[in-house]
Amino acid sequence: MIRRTGPWLAGVALCAVWMGIAHAAGSWVASAPSLLVTMDDRPSSSAALLPPSPELARGQVMRRVGWQYQPPAGSEVNAWLCHPGGCIPLPGPRGQTDVMAGLPADTPLYFQFSLQDRRQRATTLQGLQVIVDHEHLQRP
Repeated sequence: MIRRTGPWLAGVALCAVWMGIAHAAGSWVASAPSLLVTMDDRPSSSAALLPPSPELARGQVMRRVGWQYQPPAGSEVNAWLCHPGGCIPLPGPRGQTDVMAGLPADTPLYFQFSLQDRRQRATTLQGLQVIVDHEHLQRP
């Protein structure tokens, strides 16, 4: 009979705790192709940003959403991060928000952009990406 105690048992316990945490929370990352923004009065929308696999977010809710996009140097745009129920204005090309906390983690997201001034030239935005942190739906 082999008796296992000490560090081995602690390792098993730590692994069990980690597996429970991994099951309870996670994140997914999605990117959209570059987007040409041409108007100040009509926003351009990106492709939908979705989890890489539906199972990844099933039964989960958003906790925090990070975003980033890369405008050309000297170019400024109005930016929003949207879901089917509405959009939130983005203060800059990179950041995080918890405004979407509680939405299903498999909700499609997309960016919208417009030029800040009609005298601006069309601009191409690159590096459109979201990182969605999610957790198990907490039921009371």
